Amino acid sequence: MEKIRNIIKNENIGTEAIALRRHIHQNPELSEMEYKTMELICRKLCELDIPYRKNVAGTGIIALIEGGFPGKTVGIRADMDALPIEEMNTELSYCSNVKGVMHACGHDAHTAVLWGVAAVLSKIRSDLHGNVKLIFQPAEETVGGAERMIAEGCLENPHVDYMLGLHVDPDIPAGKIGLKYGKMYAASDMLTLKVYGRSCHGARPEQGVDAIVAAAQIINNVQSFVSRNVSPVDSAVCSFGTIHGGNVRNQIADYVELTGIIRTLDPKTRLFARERITDICCQTASMLGGKAELIIQPSYSPLINDDTVVDMVRETADEIIGRDNIVIRDVPSLGVEDFAYFAGARPACFFHLGCGIEGEKHRVCHSSCFNIDENCIPLGIELQCENVLKLLNR
Repeated sequence: MEKIRNIIKNENIGTEAIALRRHIHQNPELSEMEYKTMELICRKLCELDIPYRKNVAGTGIIALIEGGFPGKTVGIRADMDALPIEEMNTELSYCSNVKGVMHACGHDAHTAVLWGVAAVLSKIRSDLHGNVKLIFQPAEETVGGAERMIAEGCLENPHVDYMLGLHVDPDIPAGKIGLKYGKMYAASDMLTLKVYGRSCHGARPEQGVDAIVAAAQIINNVQSFVSRNVSPVDSAVCSFGTIHGGNVRNQIADYVELTGIIRTLDPKTRLFARERITDICCQTASMLGGKAELIIQPSYSPLINDDTVVDMVRETADEIIGRDNIVIRDVPSLGVEDFAYFAGARPACFFHLGCGIEGEKHRVCHSSCFNIDENCIPLGIELQCENVLKLLNR
């Protein structure tokens, strides 16, 4: 452990990782457009003499550090994409140079941490019993780059035995981490609801079928699914975020379209939610003389951590930062995270790296004011290096 810490300090890896994070922050790229970021990381990997394959799933990178002795392979993932948000941190010397785009979710820090891990472990590769696969992933915020990278073989050749990932968390102060056993993030299904009626003059509603009234009833009735069809000890949510219908104020609308999401934690609840919400939508519309069509597009899977790997990460953190700086979370989030695909394919641990700046509670993820305490980056490097060594030496 002291050896890893000394390498980070004496080789200025922490300082260089922070500089890398600032460069990426200043030059953000949206999902599936991370070309400059990809090329930058490739150059940095070349400097470390680490072989890689680029253009995986479009703009992703798979790199491999081969140990001097045979053994297992541990994969570590970092996402690279930014968000379509205008940055308000104009006082920063490294504020985004791209109008309307910023790293508002810390993916720049994730990329910097993974590069730092690569820099440290490349210096001791001859001592490693096994391999370390570095996965720089595109498009976490949109199409789910993790699933695409897995489809293109990132977990094979060599076969990955364990996966690690992290996400900065401004709700946890820098110097601490957050851990969750088991279910951590929800599954997501995207909804498009089409409600059909029959138009007529607004003064003679009896001659038509009001698609707006049907849509309103559907919205109300769907809420009963969560309160009356889902166990109070389980979790689910169904939310409609957009609604569009009608053409003029004095005409009964014959068509309304809504879009929304379902979020669930349990696979059985997920399937039941799809079926029950479809029934509610179709039967409500039919009761009012209309028709409904619900299109469900499955999105991210639930992220479920492997408890054994979480125990190992907890042990590492206890040794490095002390148990008082480990936040154990009892309740999962109904947010989503596409590391779920890695956790579904291999025993894995995804954890939160505290990045909160003291006295600045408003700098939340996906905010135009988002920022981090950069002291979290060297700590993230040290934690992930030690996590890798523990897994390789199990």
